[in-house]
Amino acid sequence: MLDRLDWTERLSLALTAVFAGTFAVTLQSDSPWVWLVWGTAMVLLAGSALVLVNRNGPSAD
Repeated sequence: MLDRLDWTERLSLALTAVFAGTFAVTLQSDSPWVWLVWGTAMVLLAGSALVLVNRNGPSAD
């Protein structure tokens, strides 16, 4: 099934898996610092993925 997906779709699946896995671990923490670090990391990760996909997409020329 994964062989039929293009690289952006595989990237989306990987991001979803990372988000879900790290969220499950973060849920176990009562520390606001863990939540702050996790939230910041997820914003940076998602933003980086958006920039990567946008820069490698087709040109609007």
